[in-house]
Amino acid sequence: MLLLLATLLAPPPPQTSVELRVTSVDDGAAKLLEQTLVQRLGARLLEDGYRVVPAGRVAGVRVWVHLEATGATIETRGAGLRIETVPAGDPALVSLEIQQLATALVDEVEPGPAEPQPAVALELSGAPRDPELRERLQRGLLGRGFALTRSPNAGDRRLCVAVADSGEARVHVVGGDGSCDDESSAATQVPAGETVARGREILLAEVAAALDAVVPEPVPWEGQGATIRPAPSVSESSQPAPAESSESSDPRALVFTVAAHGGVLARTGGPVDGLAGFGVRVGRRRGLGGAIDCIVVPSGAEGLRVVEAAPTAAIDWRLGFAERGVVALGLFAGVHLHHYAQTGGARDTRVGASAGATVRLGWLGRRGALLFAGLRAGWSGGNWVHVYDTAISWRRSDLVLGLEFGAGWDIALRRGGRR
Repeated sequence: MLLLLATLLAPPPPQTSVELRVTSVDDGAAKLLEQTLVQRLGARLLEDGYRVVPAGRVAGVRVWVHLEATGATIETRGAGLRIETVPAGDPALVSLEIQQLATALVDEVEPGPAEPQPAVALELSGAPRDPELRERLQRGLLGRGFALTRSPNAGDRRLCVAVADSGEARVHVVGGDGSCDDESSAATQVPAGETVARGREILLAEVAAALDAVVPEPVPWEGQGATIRPAPSVSESSQPAPAESSESSDPRALVFTVAAHGGVLARTGGPVDGLAGFGVRVGRRRGLGGAIDCIVVPSGAEGLRVVEAAPTAAIDWRLGFAERGVVALGLFAGVHLHHYAQTGGARDTRVGASAGATVRLGWLGRRGALLFAGLRAGWSGGNWVHVYDTAISWRRSDLVLGLEFGAGWDIALRRGGRR
């Protein structure tokens, strides 16, 4: 009996907060589906008893839905990580499948630690001309930084919106443990708009203004500046994610890059030679980095074999464009080793200086795969000449221009103190 009484008197468990984020590629169908999902998925999570917070706010579970032409990726992260994909198809069916799968994943993932934050419960009454007014208001409030709930407590706010047949509305805000029948708070009369869409805009502006005066500032999530993209199309068990997974697409993440490249190198006074190279880089995925690189340029002529190598140190700055594009602008300096061997004759290695600039255009894949092409220009080595049988057989100047194509891998490095 005492156990039953204690159970009845115990406060209800805190609601799990869910950060909802929906993104899409620049595609018309994906953009339309994005707008629908923000409304429908947010409403479904609220109906299931979750507290929905805007993107970038602290939450026990973070849900990221990314839409592409080939389908959708759903990443759900709490104390563990779950990732699922939905193939492309009929937009209505895809939307429904995403909603069902996302809510199921939220149920399965154990929430991470999150401090409670105030939320808004929307109570809509009357006969609105817009049948989707509730979902549209909820979407607008999320976009303006308000967390939402269907079960407010004393620290929350209840937003009361009564809509008349004419389209006019009456708005007032009471405490989360209060009732919309309480008329003690000041009410705002909102006129009807010339159109349904205009009326919705006016109403949303008024309810946001009413809430701004009474709702405290939300707690920001420590990683809100990050840009986390959904991971590849595989299903993962609900285990704590490694550091690389959590930062696989973070533009500010510190990465270690290995890359190999090949191409051609042209210098005035001689033919074009092939080149091969290998390099390593440490720096931001998009931002400043430092690299060590070495190119090897084999060449030759009648009675002569030449192998040149240019190990250099470099700094570069990566700039992002589009969704996965990157432009790297770099400066390099080092030494130029010119090794030659004459048939049946002398062999030696000469040393010169090497310096110049590189411009590379690249594409970053989901797990750090990197493809790039670029130009190399500068000053390298010296104006070297080789003579065979009293005639010049090999000549190269110190001005170089190279064309490179390569591939590599960005490996995210663990940051100290980050989960």
